Amino acid sequence: MLSITGNHFKTGDKPAIRKFANFVLNKFVRKGILRKAKITIKVMHVSEFEDADDIRDFRMYRAWCTYDGNDNDVKKFTVILNVSAMKNSKNIKTRLKNLMIDLGHELVHVKQYLNGEMRDYVDGSYKFLGNKYDPIPDGEFSDEYFDSPSEIEAYGREQGLCIMFWHKVKTGEIVL
Repeated sequence: MLSITGNHFKTGDKPAIRKFANFVLNKFVRKGILRKAKITIKVMHVSEFEDADDIRDFRMYRAWCTYDGNDNDVKKFTVILNVSAMKNSKNIKTRLKNLMIDLGHELVHVKQYLNGEMRDYVDGSYKFLGNKYDPIPDGEFSDEYFDSPSEIEAYGREQGLCIMFWHKVKTGEIVL
């Protein structure tokens, strides 16, 4: 199940975001696994946060994904996206391009969790593709962050996913 929330959309934005998210998830995750997942995408403005740490993180990272645990065998995720990534344009592709790049990045992380490629530990360390990694320092872009294999995959795929999606829209394979 996929839900999209936010108060910052123009006509057509939510359906386009939903189609992009489904495009990405269907590309990497089997349907049986997706049926047991609940992904909430929230497009927010910094003013909608109250916690100082969330405000700081939101300004620094623009987007993030959290694995929120299992509920009756359904894996739950929240993807937070910064509305500032949206451009003020009548053209939907121009308006949503940067937001979709951020969303593609975060959905790669959702894919990593759903496919069992990544697992978090209480101490902040994580396992990715069978290898355990130390916690990434909080609140900074560091060598450890950019060198981590899960981020290399997410950054490596984010642009291409967006390009592939808009190509399919242009050729009529996906209709907005």
